[in-house]
Amino acid sequence: MRKVIAVPFLALALTSPAAAQQFGSGDWAASRIGQTCYVFTVRSARDTSGALVFSFEQQGFNANFSYEYAPWPGETGAPWGQDDYVVLEVDGEETWLGDEMFPVETSSGYGASMTSGFVVEMIGEISGASNSVGYSMNLQAQGETVLFGLFSVAGFEQSMAQAGQWCQFDPKALPES
Repeated sequence: MRKVIAVPFLALALTSPAAAQQFGSGDWAASRIGQTCYVFTVRSARDTSGALVFSFEQQGFNANFSYEYAPWPGETGAPWGQDDYVVLEVDGEETWLGDEMFPVETSSGYGASMTSGFVVEMIGEISGASNSVGYSMNLQAQGETVLFGLFSVAGFEQSMAQAGQWCQFDPKALPES
């Protein structure tokens, strides 16, 4: 969680108060930095790390959903390999949307990003959840699936609605971008 959350908060700190807005509800928050809105988790469950992050440009264009991994102290290198794949769970049940996420390495660390055309389905899955969303990786070399992040859905709907208001989009009907 440290790396992903730091990016929106760092950007908020570097912008003027008129250019940045922030809203929080439950375990989720929304921020608007310039013309881009973010909706993200503010904490993960005990013994897990990272953050789930949605981003949207004005009117919902270029929607993105990602998991940003936060390494444990002393950890270096990618926590997963090239042949490993994402497993997403909603309320403890695996969802096919994990098949649409792919591991990435960015300047800020490791994570996974969803194929943009499926972001609206991910919003629907989280909106319909009653408890949690889990991000796991199936580690082929170890022959096991490892939970990296477990996140409460409390506050998701409110944070997403606020981002939709700021960036003028309907989270349930994103444009094709």
